[in-house]
Amino acid sequence: MSVSVEELRKIVREEVRRALLEALIELLPYVDEEEQKEVEKLAGKPSDYKEEDFVEWSGR
Repeated sequence: MSVSVEELRKIVREEVRRALLEALIELLPYVDEEEQKEVEKLAGKPSDYKEEDFVEWSGR
């Protein structure tokens, strides 16, 4: 079985993204309910914002 260079690049790119996402998730601190309520008190909930205030982000 042979794989084209472009297909190999695509596979490597996807795996690097996956590894970086896993590392980022490990670095994010756990937020308990009390902390989440404090954040929502200061910044509001996502539902408090208009949809057009958000930006679509594909991770690229």
